[in-house]
Amino acid sequence: MSQLLQALSFPLHGSRLIEASAGTGKTWTIAALYLRLVLGHGGADGFRVPLLPADILVMTFTRAATKELANRVRERLLDAAAYFRGHGTQADAYLDDLLAAYPDQSERHQAAHRLVLAAETMDEAAIFTIDAWCQRMLREHAFDSGSLFDESLIKDEQTLFADAAHDYWRQQVYPLNQAALDVLQQTWSDVGVLKKDVRQLVRRSAMLEELGLFGNEALGSLIGREQQALEQQLATLKAGWPERIERMEQWLTQERERHPKGYSGNKLRPASVAKWFAQLRGWANTPAQADPGMKPEDLFKLSTEGLATCCNKGYISMPPDDFDAVGPLQLALAALEPLSHKLYLHAAGAIARRMEELKRRSHEFGFADMLERLRSALRGENGAALRQRMIAQYPVAMVDEFQDTSPEQYQIFDLLYRVADNDASVGLFMIGDPKQSIY
Repeated sequence: MSQLLQALSFPLHGSRLIEASAGTGKTWTIAALYLRLVLGHGGADGFRVPLLPADILVMTFTRAATKELANRVRERLLDAAAYFRGHGTQADAYLDDLLAAYPDQSERHQAAHRLVLAAETMDEAAIFTIDAWCQRMLREHAFDSGSLFDESLIKDEQTLFADAAHDYWRQQVYPLNQAALDVLQQTWSDVGVLKKDVRQLVRRSAMLEELGLFGNEALGSLIGREQQALEQQLATLKAGWPERIERMEQWLTQERERHPKGYSGNKLRPASVAKWFAQLRGWANTPAQADPGMKPEDLFKLSTEGLATCCNKGYISMPPDDFDAVGPLQLALAALEPLSHKLYLHAAGAIARRMEELKRRSHEFGFADMLERLRSALRGENGAALRQRMIAQYPVAMVDEFQDTSPEQYQIFDLLYRVADNDASVGLFMIGDPKQSIY
């Protein structure tokens, strides 16, 4: 159940989703919750123990954002400390309400001391980008995560990706026979187009590999097998269509001669109709052609339902059964999986594997590798021990711009904080605007 967030009583434990659109005071809210975590404020709505900046994991997406957030939190801690000591320079309704929870003067001085201590240790605050945090965890928990100490981080994998893509083109495309090459070049005219098309898929290779979408089949074999399967499907679809098209065109020509005012001249222009039948005829008589090359709305006009929409007011079209076959044909054509889909997956899988091979040889790893290694470690043999160490280190996490987390990143948070369990011994606060999600 959703409800309006009240910063003073927001539960500081369990799994929480905070929807915060631009301009709604998201940074203010993060700082307000941070104050309560440091103070141990809230009773049943608070966290079980007071925390220091090193205990509160805050993640966002850019280094600039981490620095700005750290500065804002430090300022808020110092302002609150001054307020608790009675030195506030201007009224603050939130701090007034917070102060009311500490009526005794000695309690206020203790709270102020804790706030100052937290501000002074903000250099140790656990405010990171997700990539930087993953790198830190793999380094600090190298034995549990299975990471190697002598590996170096590649901050830009573009050169590595380009090398792997060119290797793919040389190893897989050069050996193709002319027929297979002609088919391939309907998807990629050259290696530059290939790189542009599969770059994002390669970045998601770990998840695609996990789903079993990558294979090791040679490209030529894949094209031959898929073409054969497609041609069998098309042969079944095209059966009877050459004759049907002739009957349909003949009937529609005679129908318009008999009822020249029965059909809309704009919707069924004679030149357009002739072009549509020519396109359909070419498709029906070319065994390997999957796409008639027609706009969906144009093909629809040659169906029984479509012809009805082309009639002028007062006229009812009564086409023969041949026109009833157009609707099912459209559905069947739309259901055909383009060969390009299989080509994308084949290339992305091979390029990703080649990149892994090149990185192993040079003892290097990339940002995406960090996510996958940490995720695999948390799922692996030492996963339970690694999780316990990590949540002991960071019992509470706040994920800023949560709408931009990838599925792989979310899986790491879920493995650590077990979102569905809503465990009161830890806290995961996911903060973002779903309307701005990039996924």
